[in-house]
Amino acid sequence: MPKSALLMCMAGALVAGSVAAQWADRRDPAIDCPPGIPLTEGRFNAALQYHTAWMLLEPVLEYAEFTPEELDALDRGELPEAYARVLETSQEQIADLIEATRLTHCDFGSQFEKGIGVLLPQLGVMRNSAKLLVNDARRLRGSDMDAVAQRLAATIRLGEHASQSHTIIGSLVGVAIAELARVETQKLLDADALSAAQASVIDEALGRVLTEDPFHSLDSIRTERTMMTAWIKNEFTGEHAGRDLAKLLQFENDAAAPEHSKLGRMNGEQVASLTDETSRAYDELIEAWQAEDSIGEMRKIEVKLEEGQYGLVTKLLLPALGSYRKKTIEAEQNLQKLREDLRAVPEG
Repeated sequence: MPKSALLMCMAGALVAGSVAAQWADRRDPAIDCPPGIPLTEGRFNAALQYHTAWMLLEPVLEYAEFTPEELDALDRGELPEAYARVLETSQEQIADLIEATRLTHCDFGSQFEKGIGVLLPQLGVMRNSAKLLVNDARRLRGSDMDAVAQRLAATIRLGEHASQSHTIIGSLVGVAIAELARVETQKLLDADALSAAQASVIDEALGRVLTEDPFHSLDSIRTERTMMTAWIKNEFTGEHAGRDLAKLLQFENDAAAPEHSKLGRMNGEQVASLTDETSRAYDELIEAWQAEDSIGEMRKIEVKLEEGQYGLVTKLLLPALGSYRKKTIEAEQNLQKLREDLRAVPEG
């Protein structure tokens, strides 16, 4: 072999080895893929896989063409015949959707710098995707219980991904999605329709949610604390900062309220100083969230919030989180009970 050709082969081997190493670095353990197959970096991010599945499943995810009677039937767990056929012919795309839920990381690149204007369009599609998975599980109940368990497990993982939006609304969507899967799973348990192996598949998915911070709820509060305070300081500056902020908030609150008038007279420095009180309110909420009587402690903060003890901006912006805490506690308790029931399913 000529020396030049030998050097080219060696260079090619080095490049191949380097690329193979990059592929290995980008391989998510949840992806079942033969070694040596190139995987793009996006295969670490479930969001990109969801986008692909959603583009292919778009006609199935929309319920706009359903009649009121068909929508009522779906609410009762009855699948219209035409819809069941569409699900049957969409199994390859549904399999892609299920595979996306297996990845651990999910980041849709939300623009938190927009503050209250941040857009989260993925959450609505995720709820529809959860309904699709549950409906497909219902369709398969009489023929393939292993597939039923896989779809309910995927629904739980999908809810956890929705919670990874680092927002309170995303966390609540995660709670709602998990509840869809829980209710359907409980029906199967009540009918003794699950084997121990099938119950284990769903139980394993619950491990993604039942963590130290179920539904990423506490993480969501911390993220919103940083997002809201930084957004106000960066976006509302100068002489008319208060006026501009008050104009924006009138879409969320009563524009005729005296708070809006008072805020409208403030400049950027005055508005920025109010965010220190907002940070303090969030810090106390985070502490209350972790208290033994978390709901009671959060109610105390809500009273202080209503009284204006955290400042004007906080009173206008900070949501009441006591009901949010109550929902996450109930959801966690329900899922813990479901886990106990799943683990009690006898072998054989």
